[in-house]
Amino acid sequence: MPAPQASVIENLAQGFLLAEGLDGEDRPALAAMIGSTVGQALTLFAAQAMVLPGIPVAADPITGSGATAGPGKLMPPPAGGPDASQLEGFAESQCQAQGLRGEDAPALAKVVAGLSAQAINLFCAQSMVLPGIPVAGFVSSGPGMLQPVPLKSSLDGIASGLLQQNSLQGEDAPGLGKALAQVLDQALMMFASQMMVSPGIPCPPGASAGPGRLM
Repeated sequence: MPAPQASVIENLAQGFLLAEGLDGEDRPALAAMIGSTVGQALTLFAAQAMVLPGIPVAADPITGSGATAGPGKLMPPPAGGPDASQLEGFAESQCQAQGLRGEDAPALAKVVAGLSAQAINLFCAQSMVLPGIPVAGFVSSGPGMLQPVPLKSSLDGIASGLLQQNSLQGEDAPGLGKALAQVLDQALMMFASQMMVSPGIPCPPGASAGPGRLM
């Protein structure tokens, strides 16, 4: 399956913005901008993500059959996912496309891009590839699964800091930060449930000897 699509994330954003009392005339445009930017971030993440070598492997030394016996780790950005600089230009273009052209639009783009990048970084640090990937002929022969991780509590503080850093401190700022944190938390939960580790990782007895990619 592909990474969560922009339209799905936009619907999440609509609900979380409304729940935080952000029900002004710009809410649909803001939700669309968030959905597009986060969707783009996750699409880039799916393409760049890499499973690091070193997953414990229990395989027969003659037949090469067995399974991974421990968790795997994801490579962190910038090699294993997008950083804020890769997302800011896209976020700014989405602000313009949705008619969000006020003086706060560039700052808003930086906040959404920055939080998206930091959320992916946290996911790489905390999520793991689950054990039990089948191995045949010293190569992984089936897909692996990613462990979903709750990130909302960490993202709340990061969002608040980014809003202050970019001088977005109006009465709606706390609610916007909470909504963005919830959107990214749920989007990465979906990402973990939809994406899988591709077969084909070299798996000699002991530990995997090459990187893995997502599919």
